[in-house]
Amino acid sequence: MEDKVRYVARLARIKLTDEEVTLFSRQLDGILGYVDKLNQKLDVQNRTLPMSHPHEASNSFRADEVKPSLPPEKALSNAPQKKGDFFKVPRIIEE
Repeated sequence: MEDKVRYVARLARIKLTDEEVTLFSRQLDGILGYVDKLNQKLDVQNRTLPMSHPHEASNSFRADEVKPSLPPEKALSNAPQKKGDFFKVPRIIEE
């Protein structure tokens, strides 16, 4: 395993001490052992189906209803500047 750690370190252009190589080799061995355990065949006959959320979720939004919109005069009543039926804002795009 140490040769693999040294190889990866060389590819990544990382200088490792002998102690780091030993430490990383043990850690890598543990990780690969865990992956092997995950790859073992498991009996999943009575498994729980995957869920997208741990709680039963339902749409919490109200239904869309068509309602009359705000008249332009009321919408623009507090506007600092207006031009006709529109808000007037400073130009931000240069020509």
